[in-house]
Amino acid sequence: MCPALRSSRRTTDAVATTRAGVTDPIVLRSATLPARARRVQGNPAAAHIVVFDGASVPAAEHWRRWGEELAAAGVTTMRTGALSPRQAAQAERAGLVCIQELALLDLSAPFDTTRRSRRTRRLRRGELPVLARIDDAAFGARWSLDGAMLGDVCNATPVHRARVVDHAPHGAAGFLISGRAARAGYIQRLAVHPDAQRAGIGSDLLTDSLRWLTRARVSRVFVNTHVDNHAALELYRRHSFALMPDRLRVFEGPCVR
Repeated sequence: MCPALRSSRRTTDAVATTRAGVTDPIVLRSATLPARARRVQGNPAAAHIVVFDGASVPAAEHWRRWGEELAAAGVTTMRTGALSPRQAAQAERAGLVCIQELALLDLSAPFDTTRRSRRTRRLRRGELPVLARIDDAAFGARWSLDGAMLGDVCNATPVHRARVVDHAPHGAAGFLISGRAARAGYIQRLAVHPDAQRAGIGSDLLTDSLRWLTRARVSRVFVNTHVDNHAALELYRRHSFALMPDRLRVFEGPCVR
């Protein structure tokens, strides 16, 4: 099972300057476990719940109370993040339904960083909305993340690295957000615009990330992807990632007062 991420309170300039047009998060205070929710882009009646302490296991009562609080705020549907088996069992007890299953893969050091890698660049100030458009094109409206949610991904680990590849004539064509906590590394979000896929951009971004994690002396890297995302699974296998026995699951359910 992948070690859970602990949310960092630090906010980068790139994240802080991309809030325009995105609904502010809803801080959930009714339960004893700190959490917040962010409305889904294009569907303000639905919201993603983010638990600040990713290592915790929210009880069924936590999910029920968060649902009540969101209902009071006008939200009708809540969605969880990717949950470990223990976390998923409690979400099921609360009446939530699994809507996505994710394969979990890992890679132990030393990492192969000898592959060809084109130049990547740092995420520019205020550029998260650009990455959100790539994310939407790559994953579709149901599973894509907006700029603020990508900012949450950046801040999910104590240290993160957000890199972009430009590809003519598109400009920014792909990105990867990776993070580390102690000796563990995480491939948190990788997306390539469909018009620029099959050009090796995903592989180049992944090689860049593994080089960064190697310099930080990370001993193990984790990534998850949809069980039916065969292109992503093949990419990670080419970089020597191996499937783990556990899977992660995303849940959804109604908010009821």
